[in-house]
Amino acid sequence: MKTDIATVDRVEANGVRLAYTQCGEGADVVFLHGWMCNRAFWQRQCRELAGRNFRCTAVDFRGHGDSEAPDGGYTIQQLAGDVSAMMAALGIEPAVIVGHSMGGMVAQHFCLERPDQTAALVLVATIAFDREDRLISKRIAAGATRMGFARAFDRHFDAWFAPGAPQSVRGWVKRRMRSTPDEVGLKLVGAYGRFDLTSRLGGIQRPTLVVGTRSDDSAPPAQSRRLAELIPGARLALIEDCGHFPMLEKPESMTRTLLPFLEARAGSGED
Repeated sequence: MKTDIATVDRVEANGVRLAYTQCGEGADVVFLHGWMCNRAFWQRQCRELAGRNFRCTAVDFRGHGDSEAPDGGYTIQQLAGDVSAMMAALGIEPAVIVGHSMGGMVAQHFCLERPDQTAALVLVATIAFDREDRLISKRIAAGATRMGFARAFDRHFDAWFAPGAPQSVRGWVKRRMRSTPDEVGLKLVGAYGRFDLTSRLGGIQRPTLVVGTRSDDSAPPAQSRRLAELIPGARLALIEDCGHFPMLEKPESMTRTLLPFLEARAGSGED
């Protein structure tokens, strides 16, 4: 049994070597990270759930973390296809798909296109459609044309966090996000700039939990409510005093929110 979240393995998916970490035994949960992040953002939840009869798999998308960075394929559709190929290669099927931010966009698309691989869905600090262009990644990409990517990133970075978020968390997030190539980030923002599955979300037929936060300036609570309204039977949870990274800013609250939903799925296999 694999228990060390720091241990990295790799699997080929659609011709790209993807890095992943797997720990625990039991019902499968697949964790998808956000824009310019990596699998380590979910390490706390993976560790805790691995001791509760879940097998947790956290993957680095192409171009992120320890995965290969090919020239192309930086679209929501391709990332979802990579996750599907990874799961097939590792014998994971079906699984609860947990997606944060951009990973939540991937999770929505994945569930609609691959319901046979989806046991349930958890959407964390993500959107159905960014009509008002509030996503901070968009602000950074727009600013990069005027002042360069690094300066634009620095200018907008703190807007991801609630006022009381510890500097240690902010620093940890910044170091890991800046390890992702700028061009990968820009290609992805260009690809999902008009992401909109609102007309299709009524077709999701899997148990769904939407997790938002009260102080998220990128995917505000109204977006979480909108997602929960559009997905049939979806449940909504809002975490207090928290910004865009609840798995890091409020890890205990994030796990407490996840656990009953996951245990219900593992225990009954139905909503």
